[in-house]
Amino acid sequence: MTKRSTEIISECFTEQESACFTKKDIYDSNGRLLLSNGQRITSEIIRKLQKLGAFLPEKSGDSADKPDVILAQAVQTFGARKNIRNDRITEQTYRILTAIVFESKDKPWWMYVNALSNYVQWLYTHSIDVAIISLMVAVELGYSEKEQGDLGLGAMMHDIGKLLVPKSIIQKPGPLTDMEMFTIQQHCELGMSSLKPFNLPEECTDIVLQHHEHLDGSGYPQGLKGDEIARNAQIVMIAEMLDGISSPRPYKQAQTIHAAIDILKSDEKKYPQELVLLLAKVLGL
Repeated sequence: MTKRSTEIISECFTEQESACFTKKDIYDSNGRLLLSNGQRITSEIIRKLQKLGAFLPEKSGDSADKPDVILAQAVQTFGARKNIRNDRITEQTYRILTAIVFESKDKPWWMYVNALSNYVQWLYTHSIDVAIISLMVAVELGYSEKEQGDLGLGAMMHDIGKLLVPKSIIQKPGPLTDMEMFTIQQHCELGMSSLKPFNLPEECTDIVLQHHEHLDGSGYPQGLKGDEIARNAQIVMIAEMLDGISSPRPYKQAQTIHAAIDILKSDEKKYPQELVLLLAKVLGL
């Protein structure tokens, strides 16, 4: 092992009451998350990390890089970024999402959301935006407080499986190869597997697994059709598409919210039109 590898180990771990914990997120050379911040470490885990050679912790930044600050900024700028003028419903949605985050931060699975905020920032902002858009629909549908909580949490965590996809693929500025596309399509099942130990309600985990399904069976990972796709997953499906189309990415420019709604309306076979029309109504389009 190199001297630099030893230095990195000392930078990444801290001892507390005879236990060892990570104090930074740790990645392999391909950008895959190996261990998240705050995870307890055993001597066996350290030996396995040492065998990997050099591995890099995510650099700690100032307060602007903290998940709570990113969340607050994303929420506060959402209306301006998306050119949405419905202050009543956006404010209500903000309150719901803030409550979900506050109540969830001491849960063991929240480490994945925290890790996502340090992995690729636009991916974390995307998760926040998708949760906001999904909750707008839920409010209009008259969801109960618990139903809103399950939907909002699932939407926040819908892309956590991408923590196991190399950054080089997520951030690639050009078209993906067939193998790269296959890799990124694994994130739904990887996210579901990551959450399995926590016994979260199906109303939440269905979103993680099914948000890339399509009504006509052309989606992934299971090729589900119509009502085989959970209602919450259908809501997040259109919210995810709306935000993906209307947000800039390393490989494309952003389109307008109007253009995104038009795209969703134009493909009745893939997207639930009653939800698309409801979303358009909520957005004032």
